[in-house]
Amino acid sequence: MRVGIVVMLIVTGVYVARWNQLTDEQEEMVRYVEVNIPAVEYHEAPILSQIDLLLRDKTQRPEAARKQLSDELMPALVRLRKVADGPVAAAKTPAVKQLAEEYRQSVEELINVCRTTIRVIDDPKLGEKEGYSQVLEALRRAVGKNRAWREHVAETTARLKLKGVKGRATAK
Repeated sequence: MRVGIVVMLIVTGVYVARWNQLTDEQEEMVRYVEVNIPAVEYHEAPILSQIDLLLRDKTQRPEAARKQLSDELMPALVRLRKVADGPVAAAKTPAVKQLAEEYRQSVEELINVCRTTIRVIDDPKLGEKEGYSQVLEALRRAVGKNRAWREHVAETTARLKLKGVKGRATAK
């Protein structure tokens, strides 16, 4: 009888230990949400602020806006893309690799917003309305790509049953 009780306690202990243990995919997702996402958002936030201010400022001359885009924002976005490349290269599971790649693509869309804006500024034949609509469309694509990535992060976190994981991308 005592042996049976000891065996039951051991089996229960092993079961509880395994139940609380994260899979490799869960561990990598936790790392991605708690380490990688805050790191890229640290670099991303000031860039998004600058883009927002630039697009809202109606008094800035086109030459000054172009200079800010080419001298400040584009290099910052290239650096952000390099930061975003890290999780893509380091990913070991398909879920995290896909999420990291989606984020990198959202950075590419931000770069396209800057390229489109520079192209609109440089094209003297382009009307103001048409140029504005091109920039707005590029911005919509970038926002949509980023929103889709954030939703996919939240879905993947839920699918992997990582409710306790606190990541900024899942909260927005």
